[in-house]
Amino acid sequence: MADVLVPTLDRLKQAYAVTSTATQVTPLLESPALAREAGAARVFVKPESLQWAGSFKVRGAYWRLKRLSPDEARNRRPRPSSLR
Repeated sequence: MADVLVPTLDRLKQAYAVTSTATQVTPLLESPALAREAGAARVFVKPESLQWAGSFKVRGAYWRLKRLSPDEARNRRPRPSSLR
């Protein structure tokens, strides 16, 4: 199994500061059905499908684009994720 990389709290705060200006706040919804299935007291979900682009991927894409160096920004050719 591949190693799992867990972001630090500072990295999450940095990503939030960058992406929060380009994304919508989505609600946090409680799911009693998932809680029962998981055997948990409570389970919450974030419906990221409510983002303007219809997906959570807008956060990751925006975060990556904002981190490009000026040289990368000039020379990069965007590709659809299906080609990767």
